[in-house]
Amino acid sequence: MADTWEAGKDIWEIVQDLISKHHPTLAMVDKEIAIIFKEKASKTGGQVVLGKSSRAPGVLKLLGKAEYKFIIELAGDEWTTLADNQRVALLDHCLCACNVEEDEKTGEPKCSIRAPEVSFFWKELERNGDWRTRPEQSEAGAMDVESVIDIANSPPAKS
Repeated sequence: MADTWEAGKDIWEIVQDLISKHHPTLAMVDKEIAIIFKEKASKTGGQVVLGKSSRAPGVLKLLGKAEYKFIIELAGDEWTTLADNQRVALLDHCLCACNVEEDEKTGEPKCSIRAPEVSFFWKELERNGDWRTRPEQSEAGAMDVESVIDIANSPPAKS
């Protein structure tokens, strides 16, 4: 088995559906997103990294057929353990990190990677619940801790 390989048509169909429903700005560059699998997941801070998004290095234009804007890298060994809904959620998460804005002067897309708006520790969540207010919500809109823990601890449904 190769260390890395390109995602198949089935993954691209999910990504195209997510872009059309939830990520309209990515439609400008949807053919310039590379989706690859790594054989084994990496870890950061002791946590398994299921997938990550990054800006594609410019040197890829010299080496390949296309000019990529983003690379989505998925952990192949972990992917096989995920239920279909978790796979869709992971791809959605990776797409959320990909930011495209149109340059007002040139009309060209400006691409960047954005960090998630929320970061927390499971123990913190267990003790305090989802206490952070959202920019567009009042405190009453925060999800209760039981709902978050139920979602996080629900066993993956086998596809």
